[in-house]
Amino acid sequence: MLMVNPNLATTKDEDEETALHVLARNPSAFVSGSRPGLLRRHPNIPWLKLKEEKSQQSQAHELLKQCLQAYKDDIENLNDIPELSLVLFIAAEVGNVEFLVELIHFDFDLLWKIDNKKRSIFHIAVEKRHESIFNLLVGGSIRDLLADRINEDGNNMLHLAAGLAPEEKLNAISGAALQMQRELLWFKEVEKAVRPGFKEMKNGNGETPYVLFAKSHKKLRKEGEKWMMNMAKSSMVVATLIGTIAFSYQPDDKLNQSPKLGLAYSVSSAIAVFCSSTSLITFLSILTSRYSYEDFLVSLPVKLMIGVTTLFISIAAMMVAFSASFCLKNHNHQELPFIFSVIGLFACVPILYVLLKYRLLVDMVQCTRFQLQPRHRLPY
Repeated sequence: MLMVNPNLATTKDEDEETALHVLARNPSAFVSGSRPGLLRRHPNIPWLKLKEEKSQQSQAHELLKQCLQAYKDDIENLNDIPELSLVLFIAAEVGNVEFLVELIHFDFDLLWKIDNKKRSIFHIAVEKRHESIFNLLVGGSIRDLLADRINEDGNNMLHLAAGLAPEEKLNAISGAALQMQRELLWFKEVEKAVRPGFKEMKNGNGETPYVLFAKSHKKLRKEGEKWMMNMAKSSMVVATLIGTIAFSYQPDDKLNQSPKLGLAYSVSSAIAVFCSSTSLITFLSILTSRYSYEDFLVSLPVKLMIGVTTLFISIAAMMVAFSASFCLKNHNHQELPFIFSVIGLFACVPILYVLLKYRLLVDMVQCTRFQLQPRHRLPY
């Protein structure tokens, strides 16, 4: 349609919006929105090359380029195009990094634009937790010029990072404790990008970034403490039960009748006892923690990972020990192979606990290893 009628690129609807507004609000239409991390080096400008793909995403990128070119053909002075500033901040609000990259490539002066709250696109990215946009700022030679802006409320960039993340960002992470950890990691990363003096700067309410962080995350810290304690208590019950069963049960004198099964039973029982004991001690240390903000950064998540992982191993080892013991007691009953198979399948049912907690473990690993990697660069 645009190739037939190029005027469609600048045509406004009843809401005074153009095709650029629609594209800016739709990050999933682009490669980076659907699969993050696909921005590649440009042959002439290293930070602007997008991976060439003949797909719906690459078509959206081509559509964006043609829309921008239509504006350039109609108006010689790019500063006379108010739509560019509007869509710039729309894209920053929703995290449409690929749109922003192409837009700034089209007009580099847009990099210095501020909205009606005196925020640059990077201040918006910090406030809305869009790390892909914030990565554009990391490491640049004019980083300080962009990061030094103060908004209308006297907040610097670190103040914006100290505020609570949008609800949709928090809900993407399992558990209040891991949400608290992610917020701390984000604050630490933004802290590296601002001047040292900004760490003690007070905003219009007389609050430093650290004071504001503690104030805005007070409820989340309490929820994280409650979540962590409930997780530790429930897991301790399971670990105690597994350790008791694995330690107390003995398959009498049948061990010598099948050395391989006897060895499997002995080893798996020992693993179940050791791992359940380790898990129990780890969860006990979680219950006795101070639950300060710094504890949520590394100490508590690492303890939780160790406790959950060893609990997973103890459950699996307990099932192996049970299966080996069952076979030892009934190895002469060759006429009932089907029953043995059914019993073996039911023995795997407790491992469903592992599957139910799998997502939690993945989130813990990802959050603990989370670091902002400056993959995308602006041409500073």
